[in-house]
Amino acid sequence: MAPRTSMFDPYRKFKFRIKFGNDYVAGMTKCSALTVSVESKDFRTGEMDGFKHKLPGLTSFEPITLEQGVTRDKTFENWATLMSNYLGNRGADAQKKPDEFRKDVDIEIYDLANNRVKAYRVYNCWVSKYTAVPDLDANSGDAMIQTLVLENEGIQVLQ
Repeated sequence: MAPRTSMFDPYRKFKFRIKFGNDYVAGMTKCSALTVSVESKDFRTGEMDGFKHKLPGLTSFEPITLEQGVTRDKTFENWATLMSNYLGNRGADAQKKPDEFRKDVDIEIYDLANNRVKAYRVYNCWVSKYTAVPDLDANSGDAMIQTLVLENEGIQVLQ
């Protein structure tokens, strides 16, 4: 008997973990979509056919936005500060090489039983935008969320 399609429920989007190097980042609330785009190039032969062919062009990897509740965890802040201090030639970070600011990031997806079901590695990420402190509002009870935008050079499916 063929299985019912309802037996294969999709994974939930709230069960994920982000890892920089060997360390999981605490308090992650959001990760934007992993998007790969391939440019389309028109090509037409000199023959008598009256249509254009499509050829694949350059591949690009869209920036990834990560959000984290503001806690004592300094992972986001330390990484973002490394880049801004290097570019602004401030302090000890000004002596570092640009390659030290690039990190591979793992994004892991879990099922409801907390089993890892999918994993992706995003290569050569670097911080292009960092929001350390969101808008502050004395009338709000919302949690403070900081944002990190990562440029990257490729995505690989690990599992």
